[in-house]
Amino acid sequence: MNKTNLLFFLTVFLFSPCFSLPNGVGILPPMGWTTWCTENNIIPCLNDFCNEQEIRSVADSMISNGLVSLGYNHILLDDCWAGPRLENHTITADQTRFPSGIPALADYLHSRGLKLGLYTDAGTQTCKYGRPGSWPYYRLDASTYASWGVDWVKMDWCNHPGGYTAPELYGMMRDALNQTGRKIFFAICEWGLFDPWIWGNRTGNSWRVGPDHLPLWWTPETNQDPGQGQGTSNIIEHMAGLSGYAGPGGWNDPDFLMTGIWEGGMGETDWQTEFSFWSLFAAPLIVASDVRDLSNKQVLLNKEVISVNQDPLGIAGDRRSNNLDGSQVWTKPLSNGSYAAIFYNQNFLVPVLDVKLEFNENFLPGWPAGFNVAEVRDLWKHKDLGIFKDFIKMDILEGHAVVMVKITPLKSV
Repeated sequence: MNKTNLLFFLTVFLFSPCFSLPNGVGILPPMGWTTWCTENNIIPCLNDFCNEQEIRSVADSMISNGLVSLGYNHILLDDCWAGPRLENHTITADQTRFPSGIPALADYLHSRGLKLGLYTDAGTQTCKYGRPGSWPYYRLDASTYASWGVDWVKMDWCNHPGGYTAPELYGMMRDALNQTGRKIFFAICEWGLFDPWIWGNRTGNSWRVGPDHLPLWWTPETNQDPGQGQGTSNIIEHMAGLSGYAGPGGWNDPDFLMTGIWEGGMGETDWQTEFSFWSLFAAPLIVASDVRDLSNKQVLLNKEVISVNQDPLGIAGDRRSNNLDGSQVWTKPLSNGSYAAIFYNQNFLVPVLDVKLEFNENFLPGWPAGFNVAEVRDLWKHKDLGIFKDFIKMDILEGHAVVMVKITPLKSV
């Protein structure tokens, strides 16, 4: 076998959807909203509160404000919904918060074109509030979720039993969910401790690559995933080099979007940078802030950036240059032969000058031979920038900022 054929074989082997979890869901990165940060106006993301009134209110708002029409069609209940187990060990919902029950809530969402997700844990108790985890009732819980009409299950990593590896425990829940016969998106959440990008695409539809995302630009390292911080810039750095593990049916998950949460920790520039990268990563776009008010969340509505995330080719973007001045260039191939690209300044305050992207394989994998001209469009300004030869250069980028563009090859001139 010559080198060209070997490279082709390896590419197909690594990226073909047949090597992702064959449960028929997650062909494109999912989009939606989570309860994680909504009901708290004092300390961001502290309470994780939810009840059926809130969920119905959010669902109705997502329809009326256009989020559902853009693709945000999942509503995910995090560690806020579960009640005690019955004598036969069947899980129940918190009756004070969900008096109508989860099946009625699922029906409400399904009738409006939305899907319902529930949180559980690999161990005996959940992480934040000590509600019942799924161990040792994985099959029973999976069957219950399916009977309720649940479309998504996230499984956390607290209080997990000893004697098992993460791939083994998550594999048990994968099998339990698949045996129900219902198509259920399975989200792995072991905080990136055991390199889930390596084994995740055989086990789940997404896998958290690191610790919880906080509404901050940068944080020190955390004990949740030693060596990793929880700010947006920490996560961007951690995602470099992971693109090859993602594809249709299985996605790297950098955690929830913090758009609009706590303007003391992040601002409009940071939210635009966050949304640009999550879209280029081909990551789940799950919003943690209150989407009933979009006045400070307009970045979520950018159709051109969303189209990068939802591109049917299903290839995640990655870093192509990392320069000493703090500038970076990231790119992602698109299905129509174009590319999405991000020019990024990772510095806190210091601007960077003359950030360059060349029209070649190093920056744009698969760039067509004999082409050295491209049409470029700014996806945030919604403006065609013109036709460029050999390269495009951004003159200045402020700290934390990005310019996100679409590059379309043209025949050389």
